[in-house]
Amino acid sequence: MAQQRQWWLIFLILLMVLGGSGWTFNPSGEPGKGITWNRFQTQQTEEREATIASHNYCPTGGCVIRLEEVKLQPVEVPPGATLTLTTKYTILTPENLPIPITISREVVFHGKSLGRVKAMNSNNNNGTYVQDLNFILPPDATPGVYTLITRVSTGYGMDQKNLEFFVK
Repeated sequence: MAQQRQWWLIFLILLMVLGGSGWTFNPSGEPGKGITWNRFQTQQTEEREATIASHNYCPTGGCVIRLEEVKLQPVEVPPGATLTLTTKYTILTPENLPIPITISREVVFHGKSLGRVKAMNSNNNNGTYVQDLNFILPPDATPGVYTLITRVSTGYGMDQKNLEFFVK
């Protein structure tokens, strides 16, 4: 039993080290038809005090989870292109305690999900953050209008923004 637990721990460590290198979501099960999500990078751009000042936040107002800005570059691409998604979000709590946060992204085409990824951070301090994430469209992506849905959620609430991009 102890040896099994040790292997499980090694597996989890390897997953944490190697797991962020990118993965493909392929709902069709056919090779080459999925979206590849690459490693994300998060940076805190404002500490709690600066975020409180810029949002005129009062702790008696409760928790704030806000998706400030979502940008996608470029917005018109050929199949197989790499797109960069930048997500800016704010977290403020009355007690100034780090809280778990989940950021999920989903690509939808004609009402059908083509790929989804979640980034879960266990200890986000209060403040404003920017997260960058690259993803690669499959080389046989159908031309048309795609929707990218970005959600930021905690146990206190959720915020969502949708963006459209075009495959030529």
